[in-house]
Amino acid sequence: MALSLFTRRPAVQDPTTWTPPGTIVVQRYRNIVGPAEGAIVLVYTADSDRRSGYFATACLGCTYRAASSDRLSRLTEKAAAHLANAHAASCRAMNCGVPAAPDDTEAAQMVRSRLWGLRPDCTTSLHYVHLTDFRADRVDLQRDDDFIKHAMVQLTQSEPHFLTSQPNSSGTGIRFLVQPHPPRN
Repeated sequence: MALSLFTRRPAVQDPTTWTPPGTIVVQRYRNIVGPAEGAIVLVYTADSDRRSGYFATACLGCTYRAASSDRLSRLTEKAAAHLANAHAASCRAMNCGVPAAPDDTEAAQMVRSRLWGLRPDCTTSLHYVHLTDFRADRVDLQRDDDFIKHAMVQLTQSEPHFLTSQPNSSGTGIRFLVQPHPPRN
């Protein structure tokens, strides 16, 4: 098959303006790597979280991701900006461009992996899942809330010992619960 002289290549997304699907990017930082163009560090929130005041940060050159300062403390925009700026000042990663979007199977596995990490041990109660639990994954996941909810519904059907759902106490929608690890004998 011959290529036409006028065949267009797909547009390459610019990391300085790219916004991961399902997010709102509020700030961008660039690291400096000698004379070369350094990686972009994003400060963002999920579309559904714009009024919550919770943010995350991610570097597009390395694996740095942060959605909390510790396990329980979520990031405000100011705290996320501070972490992003500090990372940009110390990271030496080159600009890798926009990360490739995973296919739906890979993205569903990322949702499952995040839930597995939230799974309490056998001595604690259930963990109620919130969409904010996926904030650090949004840049790699590149999916909106509907995809995450759909992936969780599928898990409740295929792995009810791991993830269950029940009607929301407000009477609208459902909430998801990660089941604790079974006790060890």
